Amino acid sequence: MKYVIIGNGVAGINSANEIRRRDTSAEITIISKESDHFFSRTALMYIFCGQMSQQDIEPFERDHYQRMNYKRVRDEVLRIDTNNKTIYLAKQNTIQYDRLLIASGSVGRLPGFLGEELDEVGNFVTWQNLEWLQEKAKTAKHACIIGGGLIGIETAEILLLAGINVSFIIREDWFWPIALNKNEGDLITEQMKHHSCDVYLKTDLQEIVERDGHVAGIKTKQGDEIDCDLIVFAIGVRPQTDWLKESGIVLDSSGGIVVNEFLQTNVDDVYAAGDCTSVVWFNNVRRPEQLWYTSRDQGKIAGGNITGDKQIYKRGMFYNSAKFFDLEYTTAGYVNFKLDNEADWYQHEQGTNYTQRITYLPDNTVIGFNFIGRRWDHRPLMKWINEKRTLDWVISHLHEANYDEECMPKFTPLTIAKEVQS
Repeated sequence: MKYVIIGNGVAGINSANEIRRRDTSAEITIISKESDHFFSRTALMYIFCGQMSQQDIEPFERDHYQRMNYKRVRDEVLRIDTNNKTIYLAKQNTIQYDRLLIASGSVGRLPGFLGEELDEVGNFVTWQNLEWLQEKAKTAKHACIIGGGLIGIETAEILLLAGINVSFIIREDWFWPIALNKNEGDLITEQMKHHSCDVYLKTDLQEIVERDGHVAGIKTKQGDEIDCDLIVFAIGVRPQTDWLKESGIVLDSSGGIVVNEFLQTNVDDVYAAGDCTSVVWFNNVRRPEQLWYTSRDQGKIAGGNITGDKQIYKRGMFYNSAKFFDLEYTTAGYVNFKLDNEADWYQHEQGTNYTQRITYLPDNTVIGFNFIGRRWDHRPLMKWINEKRTLDWVISHLHEANYDEECMPKFTPLTIAKEVQS
């Protein structure tokens, strides 16, 4: 059996490993135009800062492909003919497959402004984006980051560390409202300003200013004119599936590959996993899940199913962690999903950057956590949600989920903490 996997990210490599575990004699080919080795995309910022090398962020030893008997093809896929099971490549002509798994990931979005084709405009998502940003940072003096979210704030941090002035342009009322409420967003904004980042809230880009074929600045709809020589768009990502439009494989409105509960497309012998894949969420909305751990999980399940398993993919509980400059962030469960009659318990520790927000239902059952400042362990938080623990019980046990208590005071719930109706 000849399996071909398009994509060498977390979904692609986990798919390959699952296929090999079930079929030791299968011919497995991995096609990637981005990289020779699977790497942790969330660690690109540390390479930019010089804290890690490329090999440092590769979870597998470099002989993994050889030991697993994978064939690697470093090339760009132009199109596929699903009727004849043929993949057309930019350099190597064609590859045939018996079964195909698409894990082509995502790329940064661009909004469609005149001037975004300039050499000083880009994203920070792929390995090639990293190389571009490293080169531009050698001469850049002032960067504008357009958009919020994790990629935006990480880009702001590393550019500031590189000695580049940064203006952060955020169209919403506060930073990252899809994940943070106003109190939390305001806290992060103050943290960014503390680190000399100029933050523009409720501000929309109107125009990229060009001079002699190079970026010279931006103009906003609110009347601001900001001189800059580098622009990074951090307005989200989109599935990397443009090459599938004539394939007969059904895509959703965002370009995500529509799959069933087994991660199988509408075409026989073609599966998909990861950022490029459109799945049904807990609230019955269909769209891609563009998270590291969901890509990992989808890759494992798709890799098993393409060999004949029938395991249903169902996303587990939402969780994530990150850092806003030097502030830890931990979230788990249903937060900011606007479920009926939910409310928040909120605590801000006086004189610190620590905040805790716990979301609960009218019967006091806890359904979500959003914590900033301290480092927390996801495992007990998720366990308590699954156990349907009440708000009072969770607050009294919350210290059990706190890391690093040797470096900070033990967590104590405050009597002045408040409950806020959402």
